[in-house]
Formats: sequence, structure tokens, C-alpha cells
Amino acid sequence: MSYNRNKPIGLCWTGHPLVDMGVAGLTVFAEKRNPAEVTGADLEDFVEWAKDAYFTKEMTGWIAVAFTSNFINPSFEPERKREVAKKILESFKNPNTLKALGCSYFRRPAQQLVARDFVPMLTGREPSNFFPDGQPQLPISGLGITTLQGLSLASPLVGGRLMVVAADDPRLLLLLVKCWQPEIRKRVQLSKSSGEKCSGWSGPRSRLIEKIVEIEQLRENNQDPDLEYTGSVTIYYASNSGQGPELTIYTLELPALAFVRKAQGIRHREAWNRLVSSAWQEVKDKDKDPRYARRNDVYEAVFDLPQDAARFVRRFFWKPVVDQLKGAKPVEGKRRAKKSKSETTAANAASTRRPATLWGLLELFLREVLGMEQSRIQAIRALADRLADAVKDDNDRRLFRRIYTARKPFEVRQLLIQMGMRRLKEGLEPAVRFDEFLEIFEEGDELARADFSLAWDLTRIRFIEALFDQQWFDSNKEVLEDIPEEEEEE
Repeated sequence: MSYNRNKPIGLCWTGHPLVDMGVAGLTVFAEKRNPAEVTGADLEDFVEWAKDAYFTKEMTGWIAVAFTSNFINPSFEPERKREVAKKILESFKNPNTLKALGCSYFRRPAQQLVARDFVPMLTGREPSNFFPDGQPQLPISGLGITTLQGLSLASPLVGGRLMVVAADDPRLLLLLVKCWQPEIRKRVQLSKSSGEKCSGWSGPRSRLIEKIVEIEQLRENNQDPDLEYTGSVTIYYASNSGQGPELTIYTLELPALAFVRKAQGIRHREAWNRLVSSAWQEVKDKDKDPRYARRNDVYEAVFDLPQDAARFVRRFFWKPVVDQLKGAKPVEGKRRAKKSKSETTAANAASTRRPATLWGLLELFLREVLGMEQSRIQAIRALADRLADAVKDDNDRRLFRRIYTARKPFEVRQLLIQMGMRRLKEGLEPAVRFDEFLEIFEEGDELARADFSLAWDLTRIRFIEALFDQQWFDSNKEVLEDIPEEEEEE
């Protein structure tokens, strides 16, 4: 196949995470919207960048993790290293082919058989591990070799490993690389100037969600069609290092991604920011870049959805409500220290502050992550609001405590039955009707739903929020004294 630098080189999406990440890196570098638009001249520009960048301390550390290429061999003379690197980078120009063997990634003849020195996460050249066509190594074209080098402009080194992203929709892959590539190139330039390696990144899951949030907020504000995408995302957190190859896979399921995306809308963004703001874990390691090293517990936990939804609700929706209630407790005791006026004002403000989570964001979570029916969500909300009204109307602190502390199904049933009888005697409707109770808590006769505890937690979250909305805690600060500790469920 003849080479013409002014024509498209044949770059395309392949469905292979490593190769497609390289495709994205080269496409963004060429400032093209589609891999099919990338020309030979664009790849030549990449080679010009890489032949210097590869010998900075920033990139030699990256190459040691991504490849086992000979050009970083310390026994080579500098000129020899550059010759080998240039030959690898310009593989797309090489017209030589292997007879009867096709490239494993692109529709073109293979140029050579390779192992892990050219394709990360393969075996070495020595083991007899057979690939397609019965070959002991992988057949690959020159374009395939150069494309994998494009990983240097797409996959940041995070915690000592490559962060390779696979997306159902390649448009998301391009958007992510557009976010990362300027920082990668900036780090290379700084390393070239200083002769040192730049501070490291950590937390691959936090880094991905961080960028998805940025993309979504930009899309919400600009309504730019170029920011649209669909599908789920997977992180391949990999090291091809000869000292210890490793691979960890993190999948962001479609329901979890939909929740994160929709939470950036104007309606939910304030609540989302509250949820996230207290979940950052700062990294004190001086060798880490503080902008890209801190982790967020919410960002990390969304990768465990939807299977870990109940724990997510308790950890990030229920616990902040409890913590805020405890933060509003008055200081008791005979030897209580005298507070200044400013401290007293702050404490009073804390007691009237709205809960850390809003029901609207929780409703979004239930719909997107759990697929909960709107009728069931409405039934939970209605029950919680009636419970709050009952506490407020009678200023019933004892009832508040019973609702707050009830956990087991029989405790909840007994509470609602007794409360229903009391309301009937007062000429009021029951706390919960039979059909409502079945819809919220039970699968059938005497068979509690598998998510009974989750449903009751949701009820309690809305119950407390409703009391905050009605300012009941302003005149009942003493009730906060008796809030018991709750152990976090695993």
C-alpha cells in the first residue's frame, strides 16, 4: 500500500481499548473530529513531537510502563536510541509486509510479528503463546504500531499505571482525550525545560468522573451538539512493566453514568455539589499534583452501582443528614463552656440549615440507578410527609425518636399500625394505606421486599428533610441530644 502524506492514512475505530485510545490521541493531536480525516502529514507531525518528547523524564517513565521498547535501553548510545525510536514511530510509512498475514487491528497487511514490547499486555517473545493464524506472536501493520504510540497523547500515567478508557460511544473518548491531552503536552514541556519528572496523578476513577462532570456542565451551559454521547465507560488500569504487569478493570455502568450526567443539570447541580464537596480526600504526598491526586469518595463509589445502591444511599444521602443533625446539637453539661456571641449564632444557624441532601437528587438516583417506578417514589414521599406532619402537628418528640430508630421490618410495621390506630381515633386518615404499604415495603403477603431497608432509609431521609422544611427543629433542639449512633452497614 503506497504512502501519500496528503491523503487520509486509514485510521479508524477498531473496538480494541488500547488501539482506540491511541486512535483518539492521534485524532485530537491532529485537531480532527473523525479518525478517518487524519492524514499522513498529521502522523508526521506527531512523530516530530514524539521524537523529542519521548526522551524527557516525563515520557521515559511513561514508556517504561506502557512498552518494553528497546530505545529506552540504558546500554544504547543516545543516537542509537533516537534511531530506534524514530523507526518505531514512522512504522506507518514502512511499505514492507508479511505475506498472507493481515493486521490484527486494521484492514491492511501486517508488517511484523510483535510481543509486549510493541503492544501492551501481551506476553513476551519467548513464551509459546499462539495468536491468530497460529503465529507465536501478534501480526500487526505499521499503522497499528504507530497508532499504539498515540497512547502517549491519550492515556495519562495515574498511580504508576496507564489509564486506558473504553467507551461505547467513541465521541466520549475524543472528549476525554481533549481534556487530558493539553495537560499531557504541558507536562512534557515542563519536563523538557526542567529536566525533571512532573508530579504524579492518582485515583483513576476520580479522574474519569471529574472530566465527565466537566463535560456535562459544559454541555448543559452551551448546548453544544459536539458534546453529546451515549453508552457506558470502562477503565483499563494497566501496567505493562516488566517488573510486574497488572490490570484492574473498573466499569461505569450505564445507569450510574446516566445519574452522574443528569445530576449536572441546573435542577440538580446544587444538590450534587453538596453531595460531592465533603467527599474529597486530599492527598498530602508532595510527589503528587494536588489538582490530579485528590480522590472523591462519591466519584469512586459510583463504579459500584447499581449493585451497591443501598450502601451508596446510606453513605452519601442518609449519613450527611445524620451528621448535620448531630452538628446542630446544643452542648450539654454542668461545666459547659461559655460560648461567644458569634459561636452561638453559628450554632443556631447550623440547627436551621437545610439537610445536606435534597430529595430531588435522591429521586433522580432512584429512577436512573435503580429504575424505581415513579409511583413507588411518590408513595415513599407521601408516607414520609405524613409522618413529618404527625410529628409536627402534635410536637411529638417521642414519635420522632421511634421513627428515627426503627430499623427492622416488624418495628416499622408495628410503628405504622399503632400510629394508624391513633390517627383514626383523632378522625384522621391512616399513616399508610394497605396498597401503599405493599408497594413500598412488600412483595406479597408477609414477604418483605429485598430492598426493605433501603425503602425505609428513603422514607427517613424525606421525613427529616420535611421537618427541616417545616422548621420543626428550630423549637425542638433538645431532641437532637438523643440521636443514637448508627453503624454503617457493609
